[in-house]
Parts: sequence; C-alpha cells; structure tokens
Amino acid sequence: MSAAPGLTVLAGGWNRSGDPGAVESGALDSWNRESVAAVEIVTPDRYCATLLLDHAASVFPAELVPGPGWVVRFRPPPDGRDWVVELLALVERWLQSAPLPCAKVLHGERNYLVRAPAARAGRV
Repeated sequence: MSAAPGLTVLAGGWNRSGDPGAVESGALDSWNRESVAAVEIVTPDRYCATLLLDHAASVFPAELVPGPGWVVRFRPPPDGRDWVVELLALVERWLQSAPLPCAKVLHGERNYLVRAPAARAGRV
C-alpha cells in the first residue's frame, strides 16, 4: 500500500532507546529541526481521544483541540528532553489499546501516518 501524496508513513517499533526501526529516509528530519512545534494526533472519536489523553497524562502536556474533530495536541515537555521517539512509542501503545490500525499525525506542514505493530505485520 502506498501513502497518499504528502503523507509519510512511519512504521517501526519505537522505543525509548531511540531505535525507530524502519522509517522512510529523512522522515524525522523536520521533527528534529522543529522539535519545539506542537504535534497533533487525529482520533476517530471521543473515546479514542480520551484514551490518548489518559496515556499521555503523566508524560506530555496534551490537550483536546477545540473544533469539529477529535484532535489531541501534544507540546514538548517543559524539561526540554528529546521527546519525539517517546511520543511515537506512546502513540503506538495507544493504537494497540484502542485498538486502531493507524493514526494521522500532524507536525508543522507535514502529515504522517503511524501504523500499529499489528497492522504492520498484516494482522489487522
């Protein structure tokens, strides 16, 4: 399956050690350059948005974005630590617990698709 134009697929067992697994070459470059920018995760419904906020509560500043959809906005942690891989690992855990096959992630001017581990293995 190919990604839609302007959509980068991020697929790889994210973990706190920083090993992103298989990622499109250069896909995280903008995340490194714009690490202070907010990241938004599009969720399908209120339940999934609440579940994502619950997952994030002790790790990242997060809020539900006002508007017609269910979007959760994450801000970089105040301590300034490198947070991108940790955020992607959190999104993967949320996808598994929801359960959802993927999530659309908005960062700066780019859109990403993060797939759940089961979806990558062809089980969903």
